[in-house]
Amino acid sequence: MRKITIALVSMMILIALSSCTTMKAVPNDRAVKRFINLYNTGDTEKMTVMTSIPMLIDGEIVARTSDANFFWTRLAEAGFKFDGSEYYTIEPVTDKSSLIFGDTMEVATFFDKYVPSTAVLVRLSGPGGDFILLLSGRKGRYPFIFGFTGPLS
Repeated sequence: MRKITIALVSMMILIALSSCTTMKAVPNDRAVKRFINLYNTGDTEKMTVMTSIPMLIDGEIVARTSDANFFWTRLAEAGFKFDGSEYYTIEPVTDKSSLIFGDTMEVATFFDKYVPSTAVLVRLSGPGGDFILLLSGRKGRYPFIFGFTGPLS
């Protein structure tokens, strides 16, 4: 009887965890489009919620939610958008992906410690240059953002 109880409890925990919306999932094309649309709305509060803390911005680690909110707010106030003329590619993170954000021990440690194995790099190309988003997992319909860099030269 005790084995059945333990088995049932274990199964219930697994079911609960597998239905969790924050489980790590590999972002697909539809999730990336949703993320870009969310960004373009200028909803900085929602962008902050979708930001993984710590986050990597141009090789710098942002460790506070208030700093991430400041970043998204300033981009929105500056009128920076992915206006739809951009095209993008999605590629899995590799051992060399950290070099896109910087060739430093800090960036390498960030990738080792905080970037999930399901993360992808989204390269957005457009008139303003190339930008890289580091995305993984999801909360509801949107992937979490772990990093942002650009424009790349």
